[in-house]
Amino acid sequence: MTWETCNEPSSGTTMIRCIYLVNKGGDSLYGRSFEDDACVDLTALPSYIRNSVVMMQSSTSTSSDRVYTLELNDSIWSYSFFPSFALVSLTSVEQSLTQLKNLMQSLGYAIAHEFGALIDSWNGSMSDIADINALIDTYLSVSLDSPSTNTIKLIERLVDKALKKPEISFVGVFDAEGNLVKGNVPDIYMFRIQVEISQGVISPVMDIAPSTINSGDHVLQLLKVHSLTVVVASQPSESNLHATSTVSEIANSLNDKIS
Repeated sequence: MTWETCNEPSSGTTMIRCIYLVNKGGDSLYGRSFEDDACVDLTALPSYIRNSVVMMQSSTSTSSDRVYTLELNDSIWSYSFFPSFALVSLTSVEQSLTQLKNLMQSLGYAIAHEFGALIDSWNGSMSDIADINALIDTYLSVSLDSPSTNTIKLIERLVDKALKKPEISFVGVFDAEGNLVKGNVPDIYMFRIQVEISQGVISPVMDIAPSTINSGDHVLQLLKVHSLTVVVASQPSESNLHATSTVSEIANSLNDKIS
């Protein structure tokens, strides 16, 4: 059995034109289009896409920590592999690869966590389709565009307030592309932060706890809020708890604004 849906607009805009779940044998299990008045014909999924899934799924060098892409005819096919399925999407070449890969990996992990067992033994329940649609909508509704003018103004106020604390060395808020929206992060840390962002995941909710980067004289605290990343470091002579509390304060304020 397969799951096939016509276009059901998600809240917000999405970079993805079509999305599929393909099993290890190359069979399309689920398909959905996000283009107006379009339906997904699962039998029309190109054979080279199905063959690529089978070949890469069986390869020991294929990693679930990577997103693989194929550019063809002004479009990009993207693959993210998990034990029981591959997540495949079709987008235009104008889309940011960094954003696309982060979104594919994040959505794939969420589907694997919530529906991995179901994909192996699905019994045809229509309610299961609704659950998968809702999960996909949640992730595709996360805006990966540059922050709005009002959000940028809020970021500026939050950063300025944080920098008034003598215990704080530097603060920065980065967008989904790894660009610094506002802050005073030294150049020597920018590349490391941008790598973390490019290899990270996108979440429809705020991270529970910050991640840590030890670099040079500072310990950086990073906390993701939807597509934004907040970075704070205490003065080298001060406790890291100052950075931890400050990054949480900024992230919570942004989350209240974005949610």
